[in-house]
Amino acid sequence: MKKFLLAVVGAVMLLIIPSAYYPTDSIVGEVAPNFEVSNDNKAVEIDNLRGRYILLSFWSSTDPKSRLANKAYNDIMTGEKSMVEYVAVNFDPSSKVFEEIVKIDDLNADNQFHINGSNMPVVGEDYGLHGNFVSFLIAPDGEIIAQNPSANDVKALLKA
Repeated sequence: MKKFLLAVVGAVMLLIIPSAYYPTDSIVGEVAPNFEVSNDNKAVEIDNLRGRYILLSFWSSTDPKSRLANKAYNDIMTGEKSMVEYVAVNFDPSSKVFEEIVKIDDLNADNQFHINGSNMPVVGEDYGLHGNFVSFLIAPDGEIIAQNPSANDVKALLKA
């Protein structure tokens, strides 16, 4: 009986867990909700970046998929002087963990921001994250034009 119960619980978990990592609410086509984040080097407000493309990435060091995507985007954007602004927002509970991962992954600290406190649930809700970590490509007029763009999509935009 225990084995049967464990099998049922395991099957249910296999169905539930993947849905926690893939976005269910798409906001492509909508205007990007505004929020402000800051790090030791600068403050960024999404609305103030209008006129440029924005690659906005939400990630966590405990989510391997988002961490790998953040590293790939960072590597593409490092050294680029283009019309694309890269803003990576980390949702780790601990700012110390975030700071260590930035060092370990050799990320450009200028583009990395840690968000916590009262802004975290608001930003998560506005962007439909619901525990998901995703990236958005925002057009110069503020419209979200892509969700989870590939590294090749970003490279193509940089070459345009």
